[in-house]
Amino acid sequence: MNRTEVFERCFNAAQEYRDTGKHKQVSFRYNPEERTQFEFSSWKHERDHDSVRKILVEDIKASADGNIYVVGVDNRYNLKQFANQHPQHVRSYRIDRIHIDE
Repeated sequence: MNRTEVFERCFNAAQEYRDTGKHKQVSFRYNPEERTQFEFSSWKHERDHDSVRKILVEDIKASADGNIYVVGVDNRYNLKQFANQHPQHVRSYRIDRIHIDE
């Protein structure tokens, strides 16, 4: 899927949330440029880009640097269990690093 199609899928999900208040999930793979500061094993970092992430899209924003971000909350089972104890925090992913399999 090319970047335009990725943007359209994310934009449609954000528009659905804006219009109805209901989330639309987008599943994707993401390869971050910079790794988290936490000391995870090398196994996690080697396979991080293959891991499917699911986000409940709420908005699309542009940064001062000109990057476009998808903004929302993660929707994974283990995070749902965690979210019952702690509120979810908002996450953002750069659109140009998102890979959606068709």
